Amino acid sequence: MEAVTNSGSNSETVDISTERTLGLIGSVLGLASIVRTSVSGLLALIGAVLILVALYGIGNKLEDERPFNYYLKAIIVIFVLIMVGVIVIAAALVVSSGSTSSMENEFIMSPGSDITIIEEESPHLTGEGIVLLVIGAGIIIAGLIAGGYFQKKAWEAMYELTGVEAFQNAAKFLWWGVLTIIILIGAILLLISAIFQIIAFANLPKRLSKRSTPPAPTPVEELSW
Repeated sequence: MEAVTNSGSNSETVDISTERTLGLIGSVLGLASIVRTSVSGLLALIGAVLILVALYGIGNKLEDERPFNYYLKAIIVIFVLIMVGVIVIAAALVVSSGSTSSMENEFIMSPGSDITIIEEESPHLTGEGIVLLVIGAGIIIAGLIAGGYFQKKAWEAMYELTGVEAFQNAAKFLWWGVLTIIILIGAILLLISAIFQIIAFANLPKRLSKRSTPPAPTPVEELSW
């Protein structure tokens, strides 16, 4: 990394063009992963890694690691809690696997043969299975909300560091999206957030000042006496 000092000011600027490109590509891949295909998971993973690398580079050059740390926490929380939720849901199915609700008879008749009766058992969730199913779903939703909170903090920190307003918009729509994820409006808000995220990285300048002040005051300011 090469830092350049402007002759007309005391602020030191750094080149973030590479991080800008990585963040933009990662955001586009993340949006593309919404379309359900055989490679959706791979696209989401690659996109998240590219964004992490971009935020790490920007934070390292601007000497502020908040965006990277928040985004990393978001990924860890979402991954861990979703995995725990899936395990609990799988346990609910295992617990209920021995229970059946009814017997269904299927009649099959082939030419020149007798009628064959095949009895099939229909799976039925037990009380314990329903409880585990609800707990598993709750853990997954909690993971999405907690991860969304940390990701929101990452974009808010990026807004403070860069002054790009689209980062702030991405944070707002993301937060309201995860809070309403169980209804249709949540998915729409998350889609809007992903679009603002792409716009934010596209609008990043190629060089930033290390001493740039936040465009808006933070909610809590320390006072020095």
